[in-house]
Amino acid sequence: MTNISKDTLWKGIIEDLFEDFCAYFFPEWAAEVADFSKPMEFLDKELEAIAPEASSPKRYADKLVKVFTKTGDEQWILIHIEVQGYQDEHFAQRMFTYFYRILDRHQQKIMALAILTDNNPDFHPQKYTYKYENTTHTYAFPSFKILQKTEEMLDVSGNPFSLIMLTAKKALSQANLTDKAQFIWKRSLIEALKEANYSREKIHTILDFIRFYVRFDKEENHQTLNKNIQTIFKQRQNMGIQEAILQEVREQGLEQGLSQGIEQGLSQGISQGSEQVVLRMHKKGFSLEDIMEATDLSQGRIEAILANK
Repeated sequence: MTNISKDTLWKGIIEDLFEDFCAYFFPEWAAEVADFSKPMEFLDKELEAIAPEASSPKRYADKLVKVFTKTGDEQWILIHIEVQGYQDEHFAQRMFTYFYRILDRHQQKIMALAILTDNNPDFHPQKYTYKYENTTHTYAFPSFKILQKTEEMLDVSGNPFSLIMLTAKKALSQANLTDKAQFIWKRSLIEALKEANYSREKIHTILDFIRFYVRFDKEENHQTLNKNIQTIFKQRQNMGIQEAILQEVREQGLEQGLSQGIEQGLSQGISQGSEQVVLRMHKKGFSLEDIMEATDLSQGRIEAILANK
């Protein structure tokens, strides 16, 4: 099964569901102040400039987003997520450092939010205090501790980001990490997703988060869940779950082919990746037409690959 890091999942889900994210964590501000009719902007380059370490693989995910208010003013939102569930003694100081660097360089209004996904009940930083001799400064910021919330508290009616938070909550329980337990709660969340009647794009995004946030030990359980997804959504028009599965198979095959082809050149790696897609899709029972669509290979080329497998 594809191994996707949690920081990648969090960054991606915030971008894809940002308006829902704001409505979840800042409901009054999102309803009364924010103007989502104007395009938002994800300021990755600005964040990397003020905090170069943010661009490196870490145990946390950071996003800086520019939105507009109904009065036409810019509003910047700094989001910091501890994604690996560990106690970081420098957490509060890092929140303060990001804040003052953004304020000093860009002179913008800043809202900050920290989301903690760890399972340590004693770790809940909400402020940073500097003190030396008679000089002191305290920076306070909102901090959302998933461990402290019940599933009922996390389930905000009508907001798709609830399913993201419930997934993160489920992952905090060791009992939920076994393949058997994982399958049960993932299927339950997927069924809730179907009943919610969200858009096709949101369904695709949320499905990926639920499937990959916690990984099965055995690949066959991942495949069984995918088949369940097809069954659950088979009555839903325009779901496009087949497209999502095609894309996953394509990406996994290309990734493996590229890795194998590094020593032989990029183009040959891509060719090997296409062959991997053909073999994977054939093994999963996809039709010749589906394989042709996914790989852009001719029928003759596909038949030759299968003949030589």
